[in-house]
Amino acid sequence: MTIAPAGPRAHQRIHRGSLPLPELAFEHILAGILSGEYGPGERLNTGRFADELHMSLNPIREAIIRLRDIGLVEVTPARYTKVADFAGAKARAAIGYAGMLVGIALRAVLPSAAQSVLDRLVATVEEIDAAATTADRDRAVVAFLSAVSDLIDHPRQAMHLVETTILVQCALRSSEIVADGSSRTRPWGAREVALSMRAGDADATERAVRSLFGNLA
Repeated sequence: MTIAPAGPRAHQRIHRGSLPLPELAFEHILAGILSGEYGPGERLNTGRFADELHMSLNPIREAIIRLRDIGLVEVTPARYTKVADFAGAKARAAIGYAGMLVGIALRAVLPSAAQSVLDRLVATVEEIDAAATTADRDRAVVAFLSAVSDLIDHPRQAMHLVETTILVQCALRSSEIVADGSSRTRPWGAREVALSMRAGDADATERAVRSLFGNLA
């Protein structure tokens, strides 16, 4: 699954038959959340989604459950479904959790990673350090998380990081611009990650990654 702002909505390609209906519904609603069409606290109308996608409520409900499990929506049975508050403690905690997952993954893959793979990872991390704005930093963080998820062999573990990355993306977007009002982001610790990776030190890389994401949270 690609982690990116909304592209074509699911109802525009529903007749392609390439995805199960719950997955189409999931991508459709997720695209709306990532694009900001549905903001934090906004109620989601499952009947509207069913009409837009020309499907029954069952796959919509399955998609909502998955979005809830990721932390993107809140569900109160028989009352409402709404977009989660990404500035809240739970969403912010996902940033530190992502750092733990990435640190563990890199500790496992770095010893056997090809130089070309290592170079791409380091370049992605350096984009975090070079970011001129908070938005640039956030895009670089998501790109780094996505690059690491591509290296994980176990499908379920990779998907877990992908879904955590989606929540991180939303949480970062809800974060405030630096306190002094400058468009330049402060150092986050990305340089230490890059240096540890270039040195091939898996233990130091794990520690640096956890520190980086702890700073971001």
